[in-house]
Amino acid sequence: MRTSWLWLICCALFPLNSWAQLGIGDFTLGMPRQQVMDILHRHFPSVELEHNLSYPVPMPYYRAREPSRPYLLKDVPIHTVAAYFDEADRLKQLSINFDITDPERIKALIPLMHEARLAPDTQGRHELFNSDGELTYYVSQPYGWTVVEIADRAASKVNIPMRAHVDQQVRAFK
Repeated sequence: MRTSWLWLICCALFPLNSWAQLGIGDFTLGMPRQQVMDILHRHFPSVELEHNLSYPVPMPYYRAREPSRPYLLKDVPIHTVAAYFDEADRLKQLSINFDITDPERIKALIPLMHEARLAPDTQGRHELFNSDGELTYYVSQPYGWTVVEIADRAASKVNIPMRAHVDQQVRAFK
């Protein structure tokens, strides 16, 4: 009986969906735009509105590059953050460029990366899909970055065919 009550209280205090939300460092999918922008302005001298032209309908997003002072996830430096928002001004997709090429250091800080699997016929992109959305990452040796992206389910449905299209274009140029 005690166990049942304890279980019921825990479920009431900590809903299961709050444990499953995707997030990286200061950011969690579903955050209000103003909260995300406050974090970005706190760490970056400039936050620019840009348009990702690789999508059929260009997706506007905010990009912050080169923090004014070291911006870290624990001991890993962050170089660039890109934030996409939905119609309700909630964070739907986030991309972070970490200033290292060793994804193992980042995996210790973002445990979901351990579950990501190498996508076939890509240049090293790893992907994880779950009920909340997706996590992808890849290492960009030329830039010295490891790029980690998270997206909610709605954004993931757009991202999957776009990545397939880009992968096909890359294979065609080989």
